Amino acid sequence: MPMALELAAQPLTANCARLFADRDHLLLGISPFNSYFTRDRIAELTRWAAKEFRHIQFHLPDTPSIFTLLALGFPEDKARKRAHENGLKMRNRIRDAITLAGLPDADSRIVNWAYVDTDPAFLALHREVLALFDIDSTFREQCLETSRNVLRHRLPAGTEPEIEQCVIAARYFLAELPLFLDTPGIVGSESSLYAYHRRTPFLDALFRHDLPIRPSARQGYLTLSPSPETIADDGHDRLHHGDIARHGARQ
Repeated sequence: MPMALELAAQPLTANCARLFADRDHLLLGISPFNSYFTRDRIAELTRWAAKEFRHIQFHLPDTPSIFTLLALGFPEDKARKRAHENGLKMRNRIRDAITLAGLPDADSRIVNWAYVDTDPAFLALHREVLALFDIDSTFREQCLETSRNVLRHRLPAGTEPEIEQCVIAARYFLAELPLFLDTPGIVGSESSLYAYHRRTPFLDALFRHDLPIRPSARQGYLTLSPSPETIADDGHDRLHHGDIARHGARQ
């Protein structure tokens, strides 16, 4: 058995801290292509969350990960197959973690594309961010820069992603964004914190209310990561949009 990790939880803003104190609902973000999310790590995150929060769910952006693969040059059929396979792998890891934590109703706890793609609240927010991406230059550039930074780490060293690649990859981020804005309205909780092991300039700006769209007052963000004292730098702390080989799409 691996040694249990000490987890450090850091709310992003004062409102996030207020929501963290309430401990109502936590949505754990799980990236399909990210080697940070090993089976053991997901189990540890689940154990911690089950002890700390009244309700927990998991965000698994399985189908939207196609856009990251397409931006890297994968043919559409291979992108769909790989996204599907990795989505199933991560879903199984989450289900196993839920079972180990002694929690019921594993399937209802996984907020994947099938969970949200017919939800009216999600779809309304998704339409709103897609429209903003088209008409608001500040919002668009923030989204593109988020995706640009991800692609830089996935492409061969020294390669700068082209704007067309960033536009495609941004579709992944835009499919995630409703859950940063109003998870309670989507899943029916009183309040919610989205938990992930990194923060980004976009999220900092979003929760500072520096963007043309604002999260619900019931929505917060929590950086949740192993404390420095309990984990060495093992090279697995990768970016959110996917742990994809630098040259894999070009071979």
